[in-house]
Order: sequence, then C-alpha cells, then structure tokens
Amino acid sequence: KIFPIYPETKGLSSNQFNNLITKNQSTIIPQVKDLLPTSIQHKYKLISTPLSLVKIHQPQDISDIALAQHRLSVDELLSIHLNSIVLKNKWLNQLSKHSLNSDKNIDIKIKKLINSLPYQLTRDQDKVWRQIKFDLTSGKITNRLIQGDVGSGKTIIALLACYLTYLNSKLSILIAPTQILATQHYQNFKTLLPKVPIKLITSSTKSTKIAKTNQIIIATHAVFYRQQKLKHKVCLVITDEQHKFGVDQRNTLLLSPNPPHSLTMTATPIPRSIKLTLLGNLDISSIHTMPKARLKPTTFLVPPSKQSSCYQWLYKQLKSNQSQAFIVCPFIDDSYKNDQVVSAQTEFTRLVKLFPDLSIGLLHGQTKDKDSIINQFIDHKITILVSTPIIEVGIDIPNANYMIINSADRFGLSQLHQLRGRIGRGNKSSFCCLFTSSQNPKTLKRLEFIKNNYNCFKIAKFDLANRGPGTIFSTLQHGFPQLKLANLSNTNQNKLVRQIAKDMIVNYPKLVDQIIKTSPTFLPAQN
Repeated sequence: KIFPIYPETKGLSSNQFNNLITKNQSTIIPQVKDLLPTSIQHKYKLISTPLSLVKIHQPQDISDIALAQHRLSVDELLSIHLNSIVLKNKWLNQLSKHSLNSDKNIDIKIKKLINSLPYQLTRDQDKVWRQIKFDLTSGKITNRLIQGDVGSGKTIIALLACYLTYLNSKLSILIAPTQILATQHYQNFKTLLPKVPIKLITSSTKSTKIAKTNQIIIATHAVFYRQQKLKHKVCLVITDEQHKFGVDQRNTLLLSPNPPHSLTMTATPIPRSIKLTLLGNLDISSIHTMPKARLKPTTFLVPPSKQSSCYQWLYKQLKSNQSQAFIVCPFIDDSYKNDQVVSAQTEFTRLVKLFPDLSIGLLHGQTKDKDSIINQFIDHKITILVSTPIIEVGIDIPNANYMIINSADRFGLSQLHQLRGRIGRGNKSSFCCLFTSSQNPKTLKRLEFIKNNYNCFKIAKFDLANRGPGTIFSTLQHGFPQLKLANLSNTNQNKLVRQIAKDMIVNYPKLVDQIIKTSPTFLPAQN
C-alpha cells in the first residue's frame, strides 16, 4: 500500500493527518466544485478535481499519483495564466493618454544623440530601441520588459526612451533599487544629456518639487512614497532591476486612471516557462549581444587551503597593476552565528592589518555616506573596497579588475553573476575568486557551473532547474505565488495550461473571473 506523508508539527503527526482525511474525505470531497467544464476535462484528458483529491490522498498505485498531481498542478497554474492573458488583453485594448510623437525633428535629435555616444549601439540594442520607440508612439500603453546580461547596455536604451519623452515635453521617471545606482544613473544622464533638466530624488532628497513637466527624474524607491508630490502626470516609468521591487511598490505608480508607459529592466533573465506563466502580460525584449570591448572575467573556485595564498596573489597584482578590488561578504557583522562565514566588518578589520600600505574601504547598507565611499573608490583613493552585496547592481568602475566573494555558496548563481559583472569594465583582464568551504557535491556543482559560464540566460536557466523559481522571484519579489505542486520550469505543462486558459476565455468567459479568484486549498502530500 502507498502511504501519504504529510508535513508534521509538534502535536500533529502524519498519521493523525491521514486518519483525519480518511475519516472525513467522503463528506468533504463531494462538496468540492470543479470549475472546469466537463468538455474541457475530456478535451485535455484531465480527471476531475474531486477525484484528484481522492487519488492524491489515497492513491491505489503510482499512476493515481501522477494523474492527481497533473490535474492539481493545472488548477494551480490556470488562475495565473488566465490572469496573465486578461491583463495582456486589457493593456492591448487600452489607448494611452500619454502617447508620444516621433516627427522628423525629434528623429534628427535622437539620431544626433546616438551618433554622439562614445560607442556604437550593438545590433540587439538597436533592435530593442526600435521596439520601444514603436511602442511609445503606437497610441497603446507600453508594458515591456528588457532583459540582458550584465554590461549589455540596457541603461542607454532607458536613456533614449527618457529623451524621447522629454522631446515630447512630458515627464519620465527612472527608478533604481539603491541610492548608489540612482546617483550613478543621474551622473551618466547628466553627462550624455547636458541640456536636459534632470532631477535626482532619493530618501535624502529634501524637496521633490517639479519645476517643469518636460524633465527626467532619476529616483530610488523613495519616489513610491513621495509620488503624491509629483504634481505633473508621469508619462513613462522605467524600473531598473525590476525584481528588487515589490509588486505593490511598482503598482503605486502604474495603477492609476491614466497609467503611464512602463518599461522594466533586469539582468536576471526570466526563463521561458516563467515568462509564459507569470509575465504573459508583458512584451519582452532581449539583448544577447555584448559590446565588442567587453572582456569576460576569469573565474576561480578557491577552497579554504588556498585562500590565504589568494590574498597574497591579490596584493601583488594590486601593487604592480595599480588596479582595484572588491571583497564581497554576505553579512555586515558577526551577528549571524556561523564560524565559516566571514562578515564585512571582520574582513575589513583583518585586511587593514594585513595590508597596512593599502587603502581599505568598507561599504554596506548601514554606511551613512555611501556616495562618499563610492566616489573615493572611483578616484582611486581606496584600493580595496570590502562590501556586502549592496554593490550587486549598477556599479561601474573601470579600474576595478579583481573580486573575491566570500562564502560564495550562500549566493544564487544569478546574484554571483551580477556581482562578477562589477569587474572587467575597463580594458584590462579581470579575475573573480569564489571562496567556499562547502563540501556538498550539489553546491560545488553549482559553483563549477558559474565558474565556466558567462551567459546570463544559461545561468538563469540552470539556477531555475537546480534551485527553483524562488531564486528569481519568491525571495526577491513580494506577491509571487507559492505553488504547492506545479513546477514553473515544466514548459510542456505550462504550454498545455496556456492553451486551456485561451480555450476558457473564448468558450467559457463567465467562468474566467471565478477561476482567477479561486486557488486550490488541498493539503500537500508526498507519497
């Protein structure tokens, strides 16, 4: 006989759960309503929801488990797919009150800006810019995700979109997840658009008064809470590193009677199955090609026995090359009780004593004047910057060519790739050392993969398959559905559910809202 195993807690054993379910299922399960019409069930070879509940808890054989898990997974995914399609149709059918023009005069100005850049746009950058320009001038509301590798040039696309908005005498906002990145975007925009009014709004900004409607605002999440002070209507919202913001935060600006155009950017690519499931309401553009001058860092996996000599090697490199280095630690201090995890504060104190002739800096979330530390690093006044993952996004310092990541096994692969992307931005070779004391074969397999792979799309796909969707959404983005049985990496199942969703919208529209609002409430069992 196959026995179901339930999650146990003090005072409630798996056997007690099993006895309760066995005793009550004949009374409760007949009350469960199957929202899928019989014709849909037959067409897609699905058993009913009530029968699947019986089979998942009291299976007679292995095939019962497979049939039940498949149907219950379809139930979980269907509401997500339906919601995605409904949102997509809503955006497609809604005319924008912020539609932009692109006349001959505007085109000339944009081409002049592109030609003045210190580099030539890659083929993919040019393609994505044309897609966005078409969106913004189509009369419909733009809702597009731009994904591309670290350093692939997403920011210049954002700048061009903001410039097009400015030339139409309208307001745009670029939102960054950290003050450091927002300040860097602000400085870059001011350099490339010296005659355009650009304002920086962060938590330390005292005034959010907008003097003109035709300007560009660079902001952190502070704009979500101060947006009521933005008296002029926002035409375009661009969210950099979109997974760093919660759903509710982004909706503060996007859900309004006259929603603005929305562009989101990420260097953590969304695997195809998740695009299909969760982001079907978005148009997605991908930048695959990298700038020609971009050099890939060489990555090493360093065990504890070689870490001391690695620091001596780093010291010699920094002295001879006049270069700079990042040392990344997972935590600020030693409040996290683990002897094998080095904190940023402890590492900083140790390195100051170890390398007295080098200037060492410390940067983390509690650092009061972050901009001052970054500026000292940019000006070569700091040789080694010890930091938490606060530097993960957007830091662009061409002279920083070395990085050590302590306790690398504590980071997801996409995050390690993001951190590694902070080096190698100049014309010199760069090196990234991943420190780990782990002996776990699965962990070492993950680190070996990141050591040998530099394509963010491959890395995200591997991370999803080995760690699950939580690496992309669950721990990063509030509002991600907690699925019990369904697997977002199961592309074939997602294709099937997508087809069922389209079928339901066409043939059973009255049931769609009911299904969207309903999620399965069964007790998960492992057999």
